[in-house]
Amino acid sequence: MSLHYFKIGTSNLLEVKICQEELHAYKAHLHEELSIGFIERGATNVSVNGTNYYIKEKEAIVIYPFVSHKCQPVDLKNWEFTMIYINENFYHGILNDLNEKHFLGIRKLEDQEYKKVKQMISTIKSNQGLAEKEETIVETLAEIFIRCDIDIEIVKDEGLQEIREYIEMNFLEQLKLDDLEKYFGFNKFRIIRSFKNKYNVSPRAYQLQLKVNYAKHLISRGEGLVEAALKAGFYDQAHFTKEFKKAYGITPRQYINM
Repeated sequence: MSLHYFKIGTSNLLEVKICQEELHAYKAHLHEELSIGFIERGATNVSVNGTNYYIKEKEAIVIYPFVSHKCQPVDLKNWEFTMIYINENFYHGILNDLNEKHFLGIRKLEDQEYKKVKQMISTIKSNQGLAEKEETIVETLAEIFIRCDIDIEIVKDEGLQEIREYIEMNFLEQLKLDDLEKYFGFNKFRIIRSFKNKYNVSPRAYQLQLKVNYAKHLISRGEGLVEAALKAGFYDQAHFTKEFKKAYGITPRQYINM
């Protein structure tokens, strides 16, 4: 079993995680980063918004920011994959140039795209300068997204979108269902059911994952684990560590020591 995690650029423009025979984040979770995952060995079932995808060896997927998803390897003893996490400062310009349909969902890449991702990883691992690496990454991602061939239907619901944006703006506050019910005029049971149907996660779980992402930013800037946990609204460091490992497959301390 092995787990490798390394970062590109002083501002963590990009992070790469390589896993072998390691069960990672079986429960539904999300990342604020744009994520690319490709299977080196074995296969996995990926569930997004009620749609299941079977991704096998030599195939890759793109998981868009804040899309809740769940992955389960078919055989943990025959399992190796690589995840690339690209932060907003890096992917924002690329996504702005794409059609709106590409903003949310998961994509299964064809063989040609898979090979390009592999070549990109080789460049990332090389001794080339950061500028050369960034250029390779941008070119690869732009071509991959333009050629994407699988879309998830987005059911537009302005009310749910407003709730989601409200949570994103106030995730450090104590948000209660009763408050959401009064503020948006929706029955709280409808809020939970509809929100989970659309985003594959409950409002409370979505807020929790936003807290994890925020705390990750804090510790990446040198904030202590206890201070970061408290600032992000966790009960204590143990609670933060538990949720961080669910999302990233490693503990916060392992993350800052890499």
